[in-house]
Amino acid sequence: MSVYEKYKKIRNEIDHYPLDSELIYKYGFTLNDMDKIRQEKLIDIEYIRLKLGVQSGNRLLYWNNKKIVMNFSGSQNLIRNSVMNQFSDFRDSEILNGFIFSEIESSLAIEGIRSTRTKIEILNKTEYDDLTELNDIITKNMLLGYEFVKNNDITEENIYKLYNILSRKCLENNELLLPGNFYRHDEVHIVDGANAVVDYGVDWKLLPHLMGELIDFINEEKTYEEHLIASHIIHFYLVYLHPYFDYNGRMARLMSFWYNFRHVPSLSSLLVSEAINSRIHKNGYYNAIMNSRKSGNDITYFLEYMGNIVLKYSKIYINFYTIQTKLKGNGQVLNRAAEISLKYVLAIPVIGDGYFDWKDYRNFSHDDFSKQYYFKLLNSLVDLEILEYKEHKKAKLFKLNIDKWDLLK
Repeated sequence: MSVYEKYKKIRNEIDHYPLDSELIYKYGFTLNDMDKIRQEKLIDIEYIRLKLGVQSGNRLLYWNNKKIVMNFSGSQNLIRNSVMNQFSDFRDSEILNGFIFSEIESSLAIEGIRSTRTKIEILNKTEYDDLTELNDIITKNMLLGYEFVKNNDITEENIYKLYNILSRKCLENNELLLPGNFYRHDEVHIVDGANAVVDYGVDWKLLPHLMGELIDFINEEKTYEEHLIASHIIHFYLVYLHPYFDYNGRMARLMSFWYNFRHVPSLSSLLVSEAINSRIHKNGYYNAIMNSRKSGNDITYFLEYMGNIVLKYSKIYINFYTIQTKLKGNGQVLNRAAEISLKYVLAIPVIGDGYFDWKDYRNFSHDDFSKQYYFKLLNSLVDLEILEYKEHKKAKLFKLNIDKWDLLK
């Protein structure tokens, strides 16, 4: 059996796309073997080679596997056949602004900028010239950016306009683009979640050509499934190119939304930043980007990760609205604090019998309250029979009452 046949056998048998380190340290592949595998992928018909170039002269590629593709289409199908079906095309729904506010809160938090839904709602009604705090300006820029993409097609000039909207009054002098330049004119560092430099953006002289390829890719005819994947390809490619000195992550996430808004308004796509921003998933997001980069820009790692979290958060939101709808039918409406608590407990990863304690809740949330307040939040969900509990060694353990509410698992 050849090295590549051995690789394909492993890839097809395990339940995830194998990491290079896993292939080396678990399955005994050598560095030379890994080079051969990368070369074989370039001619394997099971891989899609995109018309998006990388600095080496090759192309982005990914494994065209149903397991990966299904998570994107499956997420939207679940929403379409659930209590959230009225929002399946988010462009015409009243839910859009609420999701945009949550997306902005989460997208900024990924980069360490704290805000709240209430603050964002206030800033949405505030005049730009009345703003003095940098974080308020950054948030307002995001709001104006979303408004811009809702009303404009994706062109190279409009991408430049969007960048100027997002970065207005927020850049240092050494981060400004030269007059007449759409992209940076020097190298730039790429950092991970710990702000450590892990790579560099592509050679700045290649940016006009490669961004042109991105515009061509955006305008290509695609199947429905290709449209669902395309927004995530755009997301990765913007991060890979790093066409600006700053604001690359925000541009990538907003470009992904922009594409979906114009081409395939899948509600599941609105959940991406919130999913990435959780303490559990943020490192996975950065790892998925780096794993794809280090494997010769095989973006299967990134697509697999994004598909998994989009599916997970689609289920969370379906369960969230299922519970709210049933409560409303009984004459009960959750306040904002209870809504946030409900969303957190639906998202907390659990193992075994599914129990968690107040510390698990605290560690998953972005809040910093007292132990007593956390118990108050969780006990309020017990009172509504959303959670059940048991006492174990003087600890109170909580668990979702899945069967009562007929929740997705």
